[in-house]
Amino acid sequence: MKANGMQVWLIAKQELLGSFASKGGVFISGVFILTWIWLLFSPIQFAAEAMSNPDQGSLMVAALGWLGLESLYNWSLPELAVYWAVALYSFPLFSLLMSADQMISERQRGGLRFLTLRCARGEIFFGRFLGHMAVQMCFLFATLAITYFLLVMNNASLWLDGLLILPLLLLNLMLVISPCVALMSLLSVVMNSVRIAILVAIIIFVLASILINALAFDFSFISFLNYGVPGVQISQMAKLLPNNALLLSWIPILQSICFLVLGYGLFKRQAI
Repeated sequence: MKANGMQVWLIAKQELLGSFASKGGVFISGVFILTWIWLLFSPIQFAAEAMSNPDQGSLMVAALGWLGLESLYNWSLPELAVYWAVALYSFPLFSLLMSADQMISERQRGGLRFLTLRCARGEIFFGRFLGHMAVQMCFLFATLAITYFLLVMNNASLWLDGLLILPLLLLNLMLVISPCVALMSLLSVVMNSVRIAILVAIIIFVLASILINALAFDFSFISFLNYGVPGVQISQMAKLLPNNALLLSWIPILQSICFLVLGYGLFKRQAI
């Protein structure tokens, strides 16, 4: 059965609607939005004001330097600068947790077997991936809209500058989270438990990176394995403006392609 673009879109749409139509999805969405509102109007607002205040400037420069993010002080839009740093580090983890159960629960209930009688496996696999990417885009839109509102509220004269940079922020962040969602697509195929899938993903994120860096001290050629760990480029991106950060986009794109190809290859041969 050949993959059909319309079927892929319908599955992606179903995944998107299911994520927000269910009680659990509404609850998670509400908690997420409220958390971001608190982050934006408390710590992020405080950090943005400190960056704009000459009296607190030296303290903020020292804090950013300690974090390796002193380049953020050069942004003309402090609210979006702080959002950029926070989103780069928080959204990959959030997307990992949100997209962990792409097929595991449905396979255990037998629904996946029923679905394969009517759809090609490629339509199911890539439809679920695109659906979860669409879910993440909705959350990104929401947080960017709230941040932009905060920016305009603090300095209305910057409304156009802020509006022009929003698409770059969205594109960069979508690229950053894509290998995380693709990794969970792969783990949804090979794992039989959502919790184990999340645990394995966290091990890949944290322990694999630590182990690779430790071994690289003695065997420098091993360091290239870091490029297989999602988010390896985030620390570099946080120091760059969004337009310059796009130069690193090849890393998450390549990671996403590798995870998806491997996951789909296994899914085609998997007994359901």
